[in-house]
Parts: sequence; C-alpha cells; structure tokens
Amino acid sequence: MEKTQDIQQRILDSIKERLPKGEKLAHVMMEKLNLSQDAVYRRLRGDVPLTIFETKILCEAYSISFDDYGTYKKGQVSFAYSPLSRMDLNLEHFLTGLRDSMRLVKNLEDPVIYMSINDTPIFQLFNLPHLTRFKFFYWAKTYLKLPQYVDEKFKREKIDKRVLQIGIEAHNLYNSITTHEVYGPELLRGTLRQIQYYFDAHLFEEPAYALELIDNLIALSAHLQKQADIGHKFARGNEPITSGNEYKLYMNETIITDQTYLIKWKDGKAVYFTHNIMNYLVTQDPFYASETEFILENLINNSSPISVVNAKDRYRFFASLDRTIANFRKHVESSLEI
Repeated sequence: MEKTQDIQQRILDSIKERLPKGEKLAHVMMEKLNLSQDAVYRRLRGDVPLTIFETKILCEAYSISFDDYGTYKKGQVSFAYSPLSRMDLNLEHFLTGLRDSMRLVKNLEDPVIYMSINDTPIFQLFNLPHLTRFKFFYWAKTYLKLPQYVDEKFKREKIDKRVLQIGIEAHNLYNSITTHEVYGPELLRGTLRQIQYYFDAHLFEEPAYALELIDNLIALSAHLQKQADIGHKFARGNEPITSGNEYKLYMNETIITDQTYLIKWKDGKAVYFTHNIMNYLVTQDPFYASETEFILENLINNSSPISVVNAKDRYRFFASLDRTIANFRKHVESSLEI
C-alpha cells in the first residue's frame, strides 16, 4: 500500500505546479492552514503528516481530487473532468478554461507538449478568432443542442473585447511552449465540412459570411505553413518569436483517430484528451501517461517531419489542403450567384 507521506507529497507537488511564478508553497500553506512557519516546514519535510482537515482545505483551494492521488494500478485510471451540468457553457468560459490550463502548463519546469490532431488544432484557431467563435457556436447548437441556440443562426458580430483578450492570452501561452504536433489528412477539413453543412442548411444569417470563414481557413493554412517553415510558433500578423517555442510538425498519412495531448515536464507527465466534443479528460496516472507517450512516440516515428526540413513534403501537404478549401469556396460562390 502506498505510504500516506507519498500521497501527501504528490498533493503538495500538484499544488506547487498550480502556483503562479514567484509564489512559495510554504507561504501558501501558512496562509491557508493558519500554521506557523515551523509547523509548515515539518509538513513539507514529511516529519508531520497533513491532517484530513488540512488536506481537505488544500484540495478544495486548488481544485484537486484526493481520489486522484490514491494508489495507481495498471488497468485502472482516474480522470478529472468538468461535468456539463457544472459548466457555464459560453465562449468566455470555454476560453477561460483553455487559458487557465495553459497557465498551469507554463508554470511547470521545462514543459513540452506532444499532441495528435485529428482535425483542427484548437490553439492555432486563435490566429483567426472568428473561426473560434464559429466552432464554439457549432458545438453548442449542433452537437450539444443548448436551448439558447436552437432558433439562432450564425451571424456576423464582433467578439467581446474581454473574451477576445482571454483567447489572446491562451494563444500567447501556447506559443511560448515547445510543441510536437502530428497532423493527419483531415487537418482543417472537419471545420470546412461544418461550414459547408451550415451553408447548405441555410444556418448562416448572411450566407456570404461563409466565404469569409473559408478565407479565414485559407489564411490559417498559410500561417501554419509559415510556422512550419521556420519551426517556431507565433501569432499571425506578428514578428516570429524564436526562443523556447519550437513548433515540431509531423505529417501522418493515415487517419488519426483522436486528439491527445501529452504534457511532459522535469518531474512528471499528464495526459489530456478531448471528451464529449468540447470537454476534456485529464490524468497524471504514471502508467497511462507512459503508455500514451509510447503510442505518441510511435506515431511520430511513423510520420514525416515537415517543419524546417522536408520542404517538398511540407508544400505537398499544404497544397492538398489548400485545393480542398479552394474547391469548396467555388461551390459557395456559384451557389450565391444563382
């Protein structure tokens, strides 16, 4: 059986990862638990265990589930997620969750993210914010069938400045972290089909707005290629940043069946993957994380690197995508002319 102090240490390590830079765990424990400095350091050294009451206070303060820190067993994995009944399903809440998750990752020591993408890289969508707004609307109306969207058509409108700023913050955090990203042949095509569905079903308040979203996809494809050319991520319209934010892109010619994110840092690993359309599951289970790492490593080894190197494969990959988007644009143009 795992020792109590081992569980305690893992909880304290998890809290430490959640703290803003510069904030000390000892100071937090003194404040939250109303303990003296000496009492706190005895707990940090493991000389004295946290009481059940103290553990409860810390877990609640930092949204930690104590169940996640029990004994790990192969074949049994505990995941954390936000039930739909507890989520305030709007664009601001959705973006806030992404931003806060990226803040946690950024505060880790030497973080790197490995990801498999089966359609649209969500953080790259922030380069064209109206695509982000469309994706959220599509999820909320068509998949989740939220009552407030039932009679709504997608319309042209400005994004609230506060909401836009949250998206920019999430995007900047993503851009500052090195990522290894595996893209498959479905890249952006799912989003393109969603636009096509809304256009054909007359779910755009202004049908010509579909052309602008398609042009946004063309612009996003071009920006992805620019980042792949130099091997670094940067916000569209800005000067490239080339320090600590490598963009290692791989092309896989088979179907990628899921969207998985493996976060690695100096002392640990965590796995996120998409769940119920716009939610995600997360776990730090070491067995599951190691198996995920094994699978992603094999996926990368069976893919072609197309950032910086292999220019021919890179151009071919994006040229195929651009042709697909351009062909649908012609369909929309001809339909609008009828």
